[in-house]
Amino acid sequence: MKTCFSLAVTFFYSHEANAQFPVTIPWSSSVNFTFSDGKPLPAGYSDFTYSSSSPPAGGSYSIMKSSNDAGHFYFGPFPMSQPVTGYKMVGGYGSWFVPKMVFRDTVHNLCGNSKYLFWAGINNPAPGSCFYPNFLLSVETTSGTIIKTFQTGDIGGPSDNYSWYYGYYDRTKASSVPFYGGIFQLPAGVKDIVVKIITNNSKASPCGTDFEIDNIILMPVGPDIRISSSKYPGGWIAASCAYGDVPLDLNGKIESGYRDFGTPNYISDNYTNPGFQWQQSLDDGYTWTDIPGATNINMSHNFSIPDTFWVRLRVSEIAVIGNPNCSNVSNVVQVQVDQKPKDFSLTTNSPVCTDGDLKLNVSGGASYRTYGPDGFFDSSPFPHIYHPALADSGWYYAEIFTFGGCKAVDSEFVRVIGPNLSVSSGKVVCYGDTVHLHASGGVSYSWSPPEGLSNAGIANPIASPSKTTKYNVKVSDDNGCSAYGDVTITLRNSILKAIIEGADIACPGDVVLFKDTSIGKITSWYWNFGNGNTSTLKNPPAQRYPPSNSFFPVNLTITDTSGCEQNTKKMIHSVNNCFIAVPNAFTPNGDGLNDFLYPLNAYKATNLEFKVFDRWGRMVFKTSEWTKKWDGTVAGVPQPTGVYVWMLRYTDADQKQVFLKGISTLIR
Repeated sequence: MKTCFSLAVTFFYSHEANAQFPVTIPWSSSVNFTFSDGKPLPAGYSDFTYSSSSPPAGGSYSIMKSSNDAGHFYFGPFPMSQPVTGYKMVGGYGSWFVPKMVFRDTVHNLCGNSKYLFWAGINNPAPGSCFYPNFLLSVETTSGTIIKTFQTGDIGGPSDNYSWYYGYYDRTKASSVPFYGGIFQLPAGVKDIVVKIITNNSKASPCGTDFEIDNIILMPVGPDIRISSSKYPGGWIAASCAYGDVPLDLNGKIESGYRDFGTPNYISDNYTNPGFQWQQSLDDGYTWTDIPGATNINMSHNFSIPDTFWVRLRVSEIAVIGNPNCSNVSNVVQVQVDQKPKDFSLTTNSPVCTDGDLKLNVSGGASYRTYGPDGFFDSSPFPHIYHPALADSGWYYAEIFTFGGCKAVDSEFVRVIGPNLSVSSGKVVCYGDTVHLHASGGVSYSWSPPEGLSNAGIANPIASPSKTTKYNVKVSDDNGCSAYGDVTITLRNSILKAIIEGADIACPGDVVLFKDTSIGKITSWYWNFGNGNTSTLKNPPAQRYPPSNSFFPVNLTITDTSGCEQNTKKMIHSVNNCFIAVPNAFTPNGDGLNDFLYPLNAYKATNLEFKVFDRWGRMVFKTSEWTKKWDGTVAGVPQPTGVYVWMLRYTDADQKQVFLKGISTLIR
């Protein structure tokens, strides 16, 4: 029975969780009946009579095609396609039959004192309670001495003694085709044996039953042999190229023992002096040939003809490595030897604008490497450059590889059109500094983000960032193509702002205290108070100013951890008199002398209220700011000469409430 490769792939993906399981093929160079050719057993191999009828009568068998075949490729314990379609032996017998030989074969040229496994896939196609197929698997010398026997129990019944595929055991699982048999030790000096499958007697009432048999195998048993590829780890497919220096590299490993057949036991075993022989099969594992010279545990071999085949490692004691009947074999790896790629191509969407997407498409291989100008590299089938630069114009070369590493090369010239963009380099500045950004190569410009820029729509804006900022610029030309650039302005520290807190007015005799409330990672301060005094303290001593009705500049320079400096200035007004009084007369004639009526020197008054009334008690002026003065008019109409009453209410510097009233004469 053969399993096509496409079915094997389908099963592989349906059992991804078991990726650690190896792929195997039931094999033997001595007994290996899979009925793959659909032909009956040779004469003398069975006491059952061959019949082409379907189903055969009791005591007969036929070779039939079925979807419940025992399988050929195995992924772990599972056949690699579900359902498995192939040929098998189908027979029937009655409970009243005397023991009857279903199968026999004489095997020659074995290795004495070695372990072998005799097993077969046997199925009950129509389980019933009346009668179950029940067989004895027997191993005997050619003279009839029994070496070992194995009972199947009632197949499909409560005493069913089935096992999973060799090397796997789980009695809680059901197998699509159960396997029966076991491992035996061949006596020393015995090289020829007879293996048999015999029906057992039954005391049940007269009933008949059918059975199906496939994969009758006698094979050596020894330590598990595992092969793998470091290039394709965890997989069961490897590849190489038929041309050049791309060999097939596989590694072999001998485990410390093997899983017993039909039990959960792990049996320790090893070789004293192992010999190795790598083999290949061109017919899905039915026949195997040695690979000349491949006699090490690891293999590196160049195959010169494109093909797909299977590879395995055969191991035995080196003294008998020439006898396949004495060798244990590994899992199998499918090898694909490739020829050079055909129907490959590299295409592009050139020419493309600098604000477009340069797309390349590589096809015809299993993997790719694409190279281009300015150090371009991509390993995908669809390389692209979003917003390419003019420097991305030029030749692009694609290396197209098959799965096995055969290489072809294709090339395409790419042309990128658009503005010849140039952008100024980034700078590191202090907080509060300004910097000119520069871009060229187009007819229109757009910078973002616009925050902190003098004009986001010109080529050379001034930037005053409040934090480290990457400014992006879009530059467009007359053809509608755009290019994109950026410049990063990095702030040494996130913020630095000098702030002075203190009085605005200094009255005669006042002691003025200034306080630093600056923001930032500040390490030093320098004060200049404008009165001849300086200080380097964060909180400087109090200052005095001479009464002069003059303004004195107070300067503060701060320095942060990055060495950045920032200055701020505050003006303090030193006045001659802070005594609050209201004139008893004023002359609003515009000569600059006593033109207004207001409370004089109310520099430090708060909550001030000043009102003026005429002789009839009508309020003609009101203000809460002492510097706002009455000019002797009401709604722009000059008021007559005469006596006016004023009232003044305020809170003084000592937080005392003051109320004053008096009269003042308006003189014209």
